[in-house]
Amino acid sequence: MTASHNHPTDSTITRPLRRPPVIFVHATAPTRTADVGGWTDTWFARSGTVCNVAIDHRSDVRVRAQPGSDRVVRLVIRMTGEDYEFSMGDPPGRHPIIEHAILASDIPGSIEVDIADSTVPGSGLGTSASVMVALVSALAAAIGDPLDAGEAAAMAHSYETVTGKQSGVQDHAAAAWGGISRFDVQYPTVRRELIVPPPVAAAQLSARLHTVYLGAPHASSALHDEVIERLAAGHGEDELDEMRIAARAAADALRIGDLGAYGMAMHDSHEAIESMHAALVGADAHALVALAREHGARGWKVNGAGGHGGSMTVLGPDDRDADLALRAAIAQHAGWQRFDAAIAAPGVTTEVSVVEGRAVADLQAELAEALGDHEGDDGGSEGSSM
Repeated sequence: MTASHNHPTDSTITRPLRRPPVIFVHATAPTRTADVGGWTDTWFARSGTVCNVAIDHRSDVRVRAQPGSDRVVRLVIRMTGEDYEFSMGDPPGRHPIIEHAILASDIPGSIEVDIADSTVPGSGLGTSASVMVALVSALAAAIGDPLDAGEAAAMAHSYETVTGKQSGVQDHAAAAWGGISRFDVQYPTVRRELIVPPPVAAAQLSARLHTVYLGAPHASSALHDEVIERLAAGHGEDELDEMRIAARAAADALRIGDLGAYGMAMHDSHEAIESMHAALVGADAHALVALAREHGARGWKVNGAGGHGGSMTVLGPDDRDADLALRAAIAQHAGWQRFDAAIAAPGVTTEVSVVEGRAVADLQAELAEALGDHEGDDGGSEGSSM
C-alpha cells in the first residue's frame, strides 16, 4: 500500500460529491384520421392496405431520468388524474402497457414519466398508439439510443400486444411517420409510402377534411371481440377485400389530387365496415352521414374500429359556402366536436436536454442561504404584527 492512498490531499477525498446529471426528454406524436382500409392491418386480416392522414392533435410525453441506485418510477397520467410511484421490481399493473414499456427501457436510476391530457381517449384516432410511440421514443432518447420511425412504430405496437391488447399496426405507423401515408401490411410488418397531393388539392384537403368527435368514447370492446371472432373464423373476407381496394384507391386519388375519387374511397371503406357488422356504425355516425349527404359532402368514414361513440371523418363539399353550412350544422349538434387540426402532421419528435450534476456542497450552501432568508422573512413578519 502506498502512502498516497491516505494522503489528505488525495482527490478521492477532497473532490466535492456531485449529483448525477438529469436527462429531460419531451416527445410528441400525431394521431391519425380517415383510416381508409382500417381493419385490414390486423393479425386476423393477415395482410392489408391502409391510407390514413396524420393530424396535429398530438400526444405529449415528458420523461425525467437520473442515473443512480434508486430504481423508482413516478408515473403521472393527467387524462385520468393519476400520480403514483413504484419500484421497478414491483410494478402495480394499473397501466400495464405503459408500465411494461418503462421497465423494458431498463433505465439505470430513477425516472418520472408525465403523460399530458392532450388527446381524447376512445376517439378512434389512434390515441393510445400515439402515446405509446411518444413514450418509447422518449425512453430510448433518454438512454442515448434514439429510434427511427420504423423502430418506434414496431416497438410501441409490440408493447401493446404483448399485454394481450388487440391492436393493428397502422396507428403506430402513422404516429411514428406522420404525413399522409399508404401502409402495405404483412402483419406485423409495415411498408410505408409517403403520399404528397398536388398543392391545390392539398390546400383543399386541409380546408375540407373534418374530423368530428361524436361526444362519447368508444364503448364497444364486446362488439369488436365479436367481429374479430367472426373474422378469425374466416368470415368477412369479402368486406376486408373491399377495404383493401378502397385504401389503394384512396392513395391513388390523393397522389393525383382527385378529391372526388378520394371521397368515394372513404365512402366505400365506411360501407364495408357497416357490412361487416351493422353495429360498427353507431347512431351518431348515422346522423352525421345524413347531415353530410344533405350538405353535399364528398365522402365520410367512421374512424378506427367503429362502434358506439368515437369519431368520424367527413370530406366536405367543394363549394366553400356549402362547407361552411355543413360545419355550422355540425356545431349545432350537442356533444359533437370538430378536431380540425393541421393535416399531414410531422411524425414523432423528441427534444433532449441534460442538466449536469451540481456539487452537493454548493446545493447545501444554497439551501442554507434560502432557509436563512426564509427565517429572516418569518422574523420580520412576526415583528411587524406585534
